[in-house]
Amino acid sequence: MPAERARPVEVIIVRQTFFIQWYSPVNDNRSGPEYTSLTQGTPYRPLNPESLRLVLSELPLLAVRLGGTPSGWNIREVSDGNLNSVWLIHGPSGSLCAKQSLPHVRVDPSWKMPLDRTTFEAGWLKAVTPLAPEMVPEFLYFDPQLFLLVTACLDDHVTFTEALIQGVDPLPVARQIGHFVARTAFHTSWRGGPFEKMFQLESFFSGNTTLTRITVDLVLTDPYYDHPRNHYHPALKTLVEQLHTDPTIHRAVSHMQSRFFTAREALLHGDLHSGSIMVGPNGASVIDGEFACIGPTGFDCGMFVASLILASFAAQDTSRRTQIRQAAAIFHESFLKTYCEEWLDNNTDTDLAPAFLTRHDATEIQRQQQEECDRIVSDMAGFTAMEVIRRLTGYAHTSHFDALPETEKGHRQYQALSFAIELLSNLKAAPEKLFHGH
Repeated sequence: MPAERARPVEVIIVRQTFFIQWYSPVNDNRSGPEYTSLTQGTPYRPLNPESLRLVLSELPLLAVRLGGTPSGWNIREVSDGNLNSVWLIHGPSGSLCAKQSLPHVRVDPSWKMPLDRTTFEAGWLKAVTPLAPEMVPEFLYFDPQLFLLVTACLDDHVTFTEALIQGVDPLPVARQIGHFVARTAFHTSWRGGPFEKMFQLESFFSGNTTLTRITVDLVLTDPYYDHPRNHYHPALKTLVEQLHTDPTIHRAVSHMQSRFFTAREALLHGDLHSGSIMVGPNGASVIDGEFACIGPTGFDCGMFVASLILASFAAQDTSRRTQIRQAAAIFHESFLKTYCEEWLDNNTDTDLAPAFLTRHDATEIQRQQQEECDRIVSDMAGFTAMEVIRRLTGYAHTSHFDALPETEKGHRQYQALSFAIELLSNLKAAPEKLFHGH
């Protein structure tokens, strides 16, 4: 292990209470583990730049990584989300990114939240890093008492949202994200290994109920009735009324809700929109895994594709719109190709369709792959529609349309919402329309 890296956390479940088993990066004999409750009796305190500076100065590996003296470190807060405090720390030798959970929504202190969000993000990082280390920030440290997560700082990166607005070619990023989602989904699924591994993932991430509740409410439920959190451009009023009253849409929503709750297929990032992807000189990196949960593989796919669809409708000209829509098709192709390759190349013992049952039957393998991929793509299209609808009519809107004049903004959003409603109104035809109906 490189000297500058801390030992990742290991997560243990004890009688429904979550604990962190922490091993010192200096003492690697793994004896005498310490257990710290994440729910009560902890010395938690919200950090500010100066108290964060003190915490980091007392962690030799991180202090060495930054270099110089603590007083010379530049600490800049970049908290632009709703849930956490985030800082970028730069020293003469290197940089860090630090994230701390708050006991409430950052922009609304009256909205109380549990502190274990960074615990699940640390667990997600631990699960996916071996599968795609080049596409997540390097894990450096987690403090289970302060709920403080420290990773490598993605210097010279911008969010994929910003990159799309700036006109960056989205095709390479779409191809990378397709590869990332396919690898992480397959190898954290029932097909990727023995059932014991999946049980361990389910046991831990099933505790992430608060953030999953946010997903259930904001993405899967609120946009389909008159909820006080909802807001939308006045130009969308008639379409919103359709969302609230159309029985065909409501049947489709019920189906997608059922898929989300009952399809325990793989470990999801849970919030894979363009703001959770950083783009830099060497490609894309996925961040913010705090919404991680077990669910249908097509959910993460749908969240990402929805960002592309929204960006395409906000694009300034037809050629840019076509390019971004092409990126959605590239993601679709990259995901399916990688997922099937991982399936064929997987040498891990698995209890779902083990190799001895199928390895001599190429036709059966092809049939299974087609059936499973069709199901994933169907989910992908349905969740794409629901995420577009949420980002236009629910809570936490997209910023893709912000630069447009108000009248044009309403017109473009009307087009995007009409498209999403069309997808949701005919789920059987949705994949073809989404990926081939330019």
